[in-house]
Amino acid sequence: MAETNSLDPQLYVGKERIRKDIRNALTYKNQTPPMMPDMTCPLFEPIQDTFRTFIENFRAAGGKYIPCNNQNFVQYLIKIAQGQQYNMLLNTSPNLGAYLDKHKVHHVNAINLNEPVDAALFFSNVLVARSGAIGFTQAVDLYASVKNLAKDIIVVSRERCIFPDYEDALAYLREHNGNTTCPITEFVVPTRPEEINGKPQYTPREPRIILMLVEEPRPESHPAPEPQPENAPSYEPQD
Repeated sequence: MAETNSLDPQLYVGKERIRKDIRNALTYKNQTPPMMPDMTCPLFEPIQDTFRTFIENFRAAGGKYIPCNNQNFVQYLIKIAQGQQYNMLLNTSPNLGAYLDKHKVHHVNAINLNEPVDAALFFSNVLVARSGAIGFTQAVDLYASVKNLAKDIIVVSRERCIFPDYEDALAYLREHNGNTTCPITEFVVPTRPEEINGKPQYTPREPRIILMLVEEPRPESHPAPEPQPENAPSYEPQD
């Protein structure tokens, strides 16, 4: 292999040019100050209507929404259970046990993790409008996750439980938990499972999320949005 001649004038000039460029780069001072981000500017636009935004995002993600009120939500729950012909339902709300017994809906208060049932019933006090997510806390959930328990997850919640963003929901939980560790277990966003012949194939791993949202009384000047006909409560949850 031929040796490189370090005394070659062209090679020497090339090296000097590189050194000069490096010195210039190190001594050059940018006269334009760097732009500092506005740390007070919110990442997202404020949500004007948390109720409508949540419903739209929840349904768009694949969730099933059933509007109801204090007087009829038990009636609709029984219609769902009977219409879907659940053989067994996991009920985590002791207050509803007597109603399920009265209407002969077979239910249990606990299950083995490797023995999923047809449906599981939970209460949630945290809904996130931005994503359409449902939060589950340790106070109402004795399981590590609501998934892998049943093909249908029935969630009962209230309109007042809708928060614009995750930070608002977490702040509420901390405030009502004595500012200690947040009791949240998980946030779940509905998903659309694989379809066979146009029919969704729900499984315990990819369950159908059915939300029974108890709507609150509103002033006449701010009425709740009227549900579309396909959203009307029935024993068959609609998109």
